[in-house]
Amino acid sequence: MKHLDLFSGIGGFALAASWVWGDEHDIHSFVEIDPFCQKVLKKHWPDVPIHSDIKEYKHDGTAIDLLTGGFPCQPFSQAGKQRGQKDDRYLWPAMLDTIRKVQPTWIIGENVAGIINMELNKVLSDLEGSGFEVQSFLIPACAVDAPHQRDRVWIVGKSENIRCAQRSDSERKREEDKQVERFGIRSEPGRSSQDVANTKG
Repeated sequence: MKHLDLFSGIGGFALAASWVWGDEHDIHSFVEIDPFCQKVLKKHWPDVPIHSDIKEYKHDGTAIDLLTGGFPCQPFSQAGKQRGQKDDRYLWPAMLDTIRKVQPTWIIGENVAGIINMELNKVLSDLEGSGFEVQSFLIPACAVDAPHQRDRVWIVGKSENIRCAQRSDSERKREEDKQVERFGIRSEPGRSSQDVANTKG
């Protein structure tokens, strides 16, 4: 499992992937601009290259199975001004550009719940237009036994060249009804979203 990790932070995606795939997991590169985070990555993955600026990342042509990235959440976070595309930290276009160049088999992206009403449809449309089938999930921290809710949106994409089991129409309809009830959003054809855990008990 060759893995390219964007906006790596201190390596949460890399650690989780290593738990899932064990010895089959192979980090190709990190892309992380923060100096402190780079030091943490170097300590735990001393042999993995670290690239500082995603806007300057040049891929070497290696086939990538998994591309991950928690692209900056500040433009969408309720803790900030939610300036979206007007925020200097809006880096989704840079991540999308990297995805298009690398053409990974699988993509996993993560962001705050504030992205749902501001940018999620654009992100999903961008990925679909780049040759990926996508699905989004809302997963709260309490779903993994944390003592707080902390909703996060997860975006999973797979190359259209990969075949997976299809859900029935009734399953898809149930998911969409839940989505409309909670957010007032209905998935467009060929796209789906769902909650993974009930955060209200």
